[in-house]
Amino acid sequence: MLPQLERQYLQANLAQVRCFLAEAESEDDPIGRHQYAQLVAEFQRQLDEIPATIARSPATVALFFGGRPVVGTHGIQAEFSGKAVAGFQKIVSQRFAAQEFGPLSARGRVPLKDSSQMLVTDVVRGSFGFVLQSALGESASESMDSAPETDLKAVVDQVAGSLSRIAAEDGSLFDDAVADIDDRQKGALTEFFKLLDDSGATLRIVEGERDFELTQAAISRARARVENLQIREEIKEISGHVAGWTDYAGTFELIEHDTHHVLRGAVTREALDRARAERMEPYHKHVRASIRVREVTTRAREPKLVYTLVSLAPAATPDGWVDASEQIRLAS
Repeated sequence: MLPQLERQYLQANLAQVRCFLAEAESEDDPIGRHQYAQLVAEFQRQLDEIPATIARSPATVALFFGGRPVVGTHGIQAEFSGKAVAGFQKIVSQRFAAQEFGPLSARGRVPLKDSSQMLVTDVVRGSFGFVLQSALGESASESMDSAPETDLKAVVDQVAGSLSRIAAEDGSLFDDAVADIDDRQKGALTEFFKLLDDSGATLRIVEGERDFELTQAAISRARARVENLQIREEIKEISGHVAGWTDYAGTFELIEHDTHHVLRGAVTREALDRARAERMEPYHKHVRASIRVREVTTRAREPKLVYTLVSLAPAATPDGWVDASEQIRLAS
């Protein structure tokens, strides 16, 4: 059973057994009190182990569908369920590839598609659902010489979070979600929400510590948002001073030489690898950087700019340049 669902099962049983224990204590039943106290302790012990079990488990997510495509607890329309699971997988695969290589091209094969494939490992009744799990176990992925550095579990968590924020009533949460979406992912998200909306479906997602439901109203809202999303990208050559650089997180902070504006964003895997290979330490250095600038526009909202550093090379220090901390103070 999915650990998150097992937790709900244990919590329900624990609450019931505690009621029995209280009843046994009120009736001065020493045998019942002893038995129920042991059950309470056992259920509590199993509950305490759930967080560690979730942390150790491979990439796993449960998709529960409701609404018109579902016939009680009997079943779900085959055509809808196949398309819905495939649509979710497409979003995961594209996000996985974008984590490795940056924004994807509008067409062509999605890189590392095999590395991001998940398996349907269980069918859950209730509102009809499917449990998806990483196709590659930890030992298998570790044995692959060319295994990607991107963690599929983290990507699935990002996708679940993005779906929740895109459909949220709070528009600011949607603004946060679109920062990671490129044109290719926009198309996959549009297809996914359109399928759910046209089919009159609802969706509950259980993943990691997340457990949320997308109602029909939330799905319609998400569909309208992604359909009206406009994304424009260009590569800019910018000279500046690197005021922040983190290898482990793949982020940068650059103060432009000309404007003293501070740009913050992600560094592509390729740029990180090249910097390591060339033994370049960008932090507190002057560089000439190729930066992908993505402008994301949604209806009735200010455009959001997202910066991704694609490559960089050493540059000369401008005349009269002052300390980086002073630049940041002046820029802010």
